[in-house]
Amino acid sequence: MFGKKKKAPAPAFDVTQKLKKTWYGGKKRIPTTKAEQRKMNEAILKVYPEAIVIDDNAKRQRELDWIDRIKEYDALFND
Repeated sequence: MFGKKKKAPAPAFDVTQKLKKTWYGGKKRIPTTKAEQRKMNEAILKVYPEAIVIDDNAKRQRELDWIDRIKEYDALFND
């Protein structure tokens, strides 16, 4: 009520999977193609310019981050 309102953090969107209807009315997640990811990325950034979009490249980088942490840990204790 009094004071400034806090801004919400930028939303994060995962474009690596999409929902697909199954034969019996259920839903499942299937991987998206690179072209679909690009289209989804453009559409999201038009609506939310500051949004964080997680695509295949971002997931691959996050999966390999643990190697860098191990190297930093080894360098710290090997000196």
